Amino acid sequence: MLYAVRWWIILRSLTKKKVNFISLFFHRLSDYAISYLTPSASTGGAPMRVLLLEHDKISTKTATSSVVIDKGLEIASLFIFQAVAIFIAIVSDTLPPQIKWLALIILGIFIVILFWFYYASVKRKGVFSSVINALRLHRLGTVKKWMSKILEIEHQMAEFYKNHWKIFISLIPISVVITTSYLIEHWLIAHYMGVDLTFTQLFLVSTLPYISYMIPVPGGIGLFEGGHAAIFAALGIEINALVFVFIIRIRDLGFILLGLLHASRQGVQMVQNAFTKKKKLKKPQDLL
Repeated sequence: MLYAVRWWIILRSLTKKKVNFISLFFHRLSDYAISYLTPSASTGGAPMRVLLLEHDKISTKTATSSVVIDKGLEIASLFIFQAVAIFIAIVSDTLPPQIKWLALIILGIFIVILFWFYYASVKRKGVFSSVINALRLHRLGTVKKWMSKILEIEHQMAEFYKNHWKIFISLIPISVVITTSYLIEHWLIAHYMGVDLTFTQLFLVSTLPYISYMIPVPGGIGLFEGGHAAIFAALGIEINALVFVFIIRIRDLGFILLGLLHASRQGVQMVQNAFTKKKKLKKPQDLL
């Protein structure tokens, strides 16, 4: 629900068109479901959110900007929590010496990505276009075709950070609460499995395994379970990691089913609308 609230606030600041909040809630569930089932667990469902907003009569530029800004906040808050967890793990000697350097590299990557995303957005350097130009991808015909659209989206994002910075700051506490809910969830599961985690243990268990979602494996299958098993073992916590993760997977399954049901229903409706619109075209010039 809080994910939908954050997105709704962003969208409301970008356009005067009103979108039903319940619709946004189910659009967000569809994003979650598709992201979970694709190799890109963090961003795989974003295009579906854009399509669903277009179906709600929101322009592609505004829809894409709202989704990118929302995803930026989501990933930023997750990066910050994971960075803090990595730092705690290094300082507390939780990680083996041979893994500490890898952890430091990951921590550095997190900081660089986070800094570049917001610096490039605020300074109008272009989050996407700058990377495209650096890699010389703008020479490709397909990319060149979409460059104008990409620049429009980046412009709208920059305007949001410049003109609605108070709204942006107000969204940070929401993002923190959302990420904190992972801690509450993990504490509850462990507690009812007979283990009371300390705050440090809880913080590490609730954040480090989620790095697996950044690896191109649908839902982090295997990696997520292995990550929990490894961190439980490193912390000396005696708990069945597979059962622990299975309980989380059951929760995920409920959200996935609701999200896929909404996406399929909306998809059928979009196809029907497109077919009806095409059927109404009678004149040859209309077909052009």
